[in-house]
Amino acid sequence: MISKAPTLTACINGDTPRTTQGEGGLTDMRHDSIRSQKGYTLAELLVVVAVIGIMAFIAVPWMLSYIPGATVNYAAREVQGSLNRAKLMAVTTRQPICVQISGVGYQFVQGSCGGAVWTGTGTDGAGVFRLANNITVALTAGQNPIFTQFGTAIQTGTFRVTGGTGLTQTISVLPSGRGTIP
Repeated sequence: MISKAPTLTACINGDTPRTTQGEGGLTDMRHDSIRSQKGYTLAELLVVVAVIGIMAFIAVPWMLSYIPGATVNYAAREVQGSLNRAKLMAVTTRQPICVQISGVGYQFVQGSCGGAVWTGTGTDGAGVFRLANNITVALTAGQNPIFTQFGTAIQTGTFRVTGGTGLTQTISVLPSGRGTIP
């Protein structure tokens, strides 16, 4: 008996035809579909890239407006922490500590605002604490705060922290010795 040779026909979906051994030695043609292959289609990849692009398009402007405000807020918290440090130093050394604004930052002065400048961790050689990113600090109301050995402030004041973009944050020293950011 003569068997008829299988003919190769073009597949509709563009796959390569595969031959398999059928019953009685006859060869059957089988076509693999595109979806049986592993991986992602170009359309699926384009959708993912488009979604990521849209999310970046929304997120970048928001981040650019958020960063300057967050930088000023961080600097204000840093000054608030330094005020707490000065208060703690006054309590532990049992002498008044004055927080005085210098041209480029602030410094701790021992005894009173006319005493010796404290130098230590976080200060430069002149005892000045500097803020990063061109952020400045200025005394806007009251006097330079002086903390007592009991942790209270006998002089109170309000500081303004200003960022490079003009955003500001204020820190107030209360008579209780507490530094607050409204």
